[in-house]
Amino acid sequence: MCIRDRAYDAIVHNPQFTELLNSVPFRHPAQLYEAAGYVIVFLVCWYLYWKTERRKQIGYIFGVFLILLFMVRFIVEFVKESQGGFESVLGLLSTGQWLSVPFIIAGIYIMWKASKKPIVELN
Repeated sequence: MCIRDRAYDAIVHNPQFTELLNSVPFRHPAQLYEAAGYVIVFLVCWYLYWKTERRKQIGYIFGVFLILLFMVRFIVEFVKESQGGFESVLGLLSTGQWLSVPFIIAGIYIMWKASKKPIVELN
C-alpha cells in the first residue's frame, strides 16, 4: 500500500477528518458537461456534412456550429459557479450567457442566409 492510498484511507475513514470532508462544497463537473456537449456539436456537424446535402449550402453548417456551440455554453453556464465581478448587475443571466446570445443570433442569421442561397456543386 503506497503513501497516497494510506493518506486517502486516513481522510475517508478517520473521524477526525469528518468535519473537513463535510466542508468541501458539492460542485457540478461543468467542464465535463461542456466537453460532452462539444462532442455532440461535432457529431451533428459531421453528420450534416457527410450524410446530407447541406454542405453544398455555403455557410449553413457554420451557422449550425455557432448555434449549437453557444447553446451548449449557455446551458452549462447555469451550473457553473459565479466567478464574481459584476455578474449580479447582469440580472438573471451570467456573463457567459450574455456573451453567447449574439453568437446564437449570428448563427441563426448565417443559417437563414445560407438556406436562401442556391446550392453550389462541390468538386
